[in-house]
Amino acid sequence: AMDLAGRVYVVTGANSGIGKEITSFLARKGGKVYMICRNEGRAEKAKTEVEEAVAAAQSAGSVSTVIADCSLKGSVAAAAATIAAAEPNGVDALVCNAGVLLNERTLTSEGVETTFACHLLFGTYYLTKQLEAPLRAAAAAGRAPRVVLVSSGGMYNTRFPRWETAASLPNDAPPDYDGNMAYAYAKRGQVLLAEQWARDEAAKGGPLKFVSAHPGWVSTPAVDAAYGDQKKYLEPMRTQWQGAEGICWLATAPAEGLEAGALYLDRSPPA
Repeated sequence: AMDLAGRVYVVTGANSGIGKEITSFLARKGGKVYMICRNEGRAEKAKTEVEEAVAAAQSAGSVSTVIADCSLKGSVAAAAATIAAAEPNGVDALVCNAGVLLNERTLTSEGVETTFACHLLFGTYYLTKQLEAPLRAAAAAGRAPRVVLVSSGGMYNTRFPRWETAASLPNDAPPDYDGNMAYAYAKRGQVLLAEQWARDEAAKGGPLKFVSAHPGWVSTPAVDAAYGDQKKYLEPMRTQWQGAEGICWLATAPAEGLEAGALYLDRSPPA
């Protein structure tokens, strides 16, 4: 049986859907999981449910919540600092899964378009940079740290546009904001970021693994809200565990078996 005792994981968007499934799996297998969640009430409810599953599995795993909004730079920085201070021996895996899918263009309190900020700029790029030292500390301790960026099938619809378009900057924002396209751009950006980070790491012979993952079309609250009646075109939908399983594998499998920079569906990169 897999034993993740002594391993430390950070999962964003951990209080529902795929993020909660990933959190539960890692903790049931003995890992210590930090759930980064935006809403404290929902986070505590999810934490309690995961702890019940951990107890039922007679596991020594644990979960703790870190309340942060992945679309805000300041919030992400504070969360990362909290985790880094608590884990001097490092972090084994960061799973960037937090997401929003909005129908209207909104700016965060810091003035950045929310979808881009949450999925790509702060929730993925900046959070990873802020946790780079703990990830490298795990490598120095002989463990095999990795970063898993949870993308989406939505990104197959698009090539990555100019940065101005992806960031939905005011001068470039089309008059009709398309939430699905903003989401697709951000998700495409995650795939490109994993590729670039993997290239950079290889160039310096570094130990960090970067991969992206597409969970398939999973029936989650976010998908239900976004697609509504159109959801039938995505059938057959997967269960949340089917969507999470491949990501759990990426977070825990021996690093030498992972193709750096690849986009995975389940346990293999698409051809």
